[in-house]
Amino acid sequence: QARSLARPSTAQRAALGTTNLPGPEELTVEAIDGPSKYLKPLRVRFKQGGKPRAWDLVESHDAVCVLVYHRQKDAIVLVRQFRPAVYLRDQKEKETAPTGDNASPGFTLELPAGLVDKKGKSRPQIAAEEVLEETGFKVDVKDVHLVNRYRASVGLIGTVHDVYYTEVNDDMQVGEGGGLEEDGERIEVVYLNSRDVKKFLADSRKSVPAGLLYALQWFAMEHPHALK
Repeated sequence: QARSLARPSTAQRAALGTTNLPGPEELTVEAIDGPSKYLKPLRVRFKQGGKPRAWDLVESHDAVCVLVYHRQKDAIVLVRQFRPAVYLRDQKEKETAPTGDNASPGFTLELPAGLVDKKGKSRPQIAAEEVLEETGFKVDVKDVHLVNRYRASVGLIGTVHDVYYTEVNDDMQVGEGGGLEEDGERIEVVYLNSRDVKKFLADSRKSVPAGLLYALQWFAMEHPHALK
C-alpha cells in the first residue's frame, strides 16, 4: 500500500541559511517505559585480557543516506528537519550549539536518509524511496550507486551507514517532497550550490551529521569540475 507524502508548499524549498519550518512546542522529556521500535538499550559484560568489563550500548537499525546532485542547478539537494536529540544537546551544551546563518536550535542540514527497516527491500531500494519521500525526485534504483559505508557512534551504537550517490534533473521531480505525513515528518528541501561546497565544509558553526561531511568531501574529490 502506497504511503502518502507530506506536501509542503513550494516556499518550503528554502534558502540554505533560513528555515520556514516551525520549532518545537510544549516539548517534554521522559524516560522510555517499555519497548521502542527504534532502539534497545543494552549492557554487555565480557572479559578482555582476563579482566571483566561492562559496556552500555544501544541496539538500533542500520541506515542509508544519498548525495543527490542536481545537474541543471549544479547543486546538492539537501534536507532540513528538526532533530529532538540535537535540540536537547544544544540546550545543555551552549558552547557547541550552532551559530551564524544556520543557528535554528535543533534543526540540521542533512542528506536524504532513512533507516534500513523495510523488510524485503534492498538498501539501494530504500535509498531511492527516501529520495522520493524527502525531496520529490524519482530515481531508478540502478542509478543509486554505493560510495562507501561507515560505522556510526562506534562506542555506543555501531550501526552501518551506507552512503549513496545519484543524479537528478527537473524532469525527475514528481512531487514536493517533505517526508511522510503519517510519520509526522516536516522536511524542507534546500540546495547547496557546488561552488559553495568547500566553504560549507569549512564552516564549523552549523549542525550537520558526519555522513553529510564525508559525502561532500567525496564529491569535492570525485567531481572537481563541478566546484569551479
